[in-house]
Amino acid sequence: MQDPTTTRPEWPPRRPPVWPHLVALVIVAATLVVGLVMYPSAPDPMPVHFDAALQPDAWSDKRLGGFLLPVIIGAAVVAIFWIVAACLPLAGTTRSDVDPHPPTTASTWSTQLSPRPEVTAATLDATGRLLGDLTIATAALIAVVALTTWLGVPAWMAPWLLPVLMVAFFGSLAVSCVRGFRAQRGLA
Repeated sequence: MQDPTTTRPEWPPRRPPVWPHLVALVIVAATLVVGLVMYPSAPDPMPVHFDAALQPDAWSDKRLGGFLLPVIIGAAVVAIFWIVAACLPLAGTTRSDVDPHPPTTASTWSTQLSPRPEVTAATLDATGRLLGDLTIATAALIAVVALTTWLGVPAWMAPWLLPVLMVAFFGSLAVSCVRGFRAQRGLA
């Protein structure tokens, strides 16, 4: 019997799903379209920062780059999460540096996260799903913040908008974590 830490895992981690990152990209693109439509009617100077009551407390000259900065940040966040998720399968295995000239018949891969390859694969799958959910939640949060900045916040909504956004954001991540824990419960 071979030592599981010196052989390639029998259960290689699956590639994380791409669809959550595509959904997040669609959210960012839709926000960009709305922003480009709204730009000509944006005030000059435009608000760039808001206090806790969602009242503008800092202003700047009207520039397209500054106006679309939330969209640029959203696109960068989606790209970073997508790259990290794409690299997840590499976390399950690594080249062994124990023997600089291993025999050609022996595998040079070892499991990093757990000596049980099925646990490593399940952990990486759960991490990929969580990253996908985080990508969508972050893109939606940035889109709502950008849209409320561009369109304004009705007075009746101002006291409730920030708490509702935070509950929705962290609530979606909590649901994602619970799903991941339940999926791994059978592997303990």
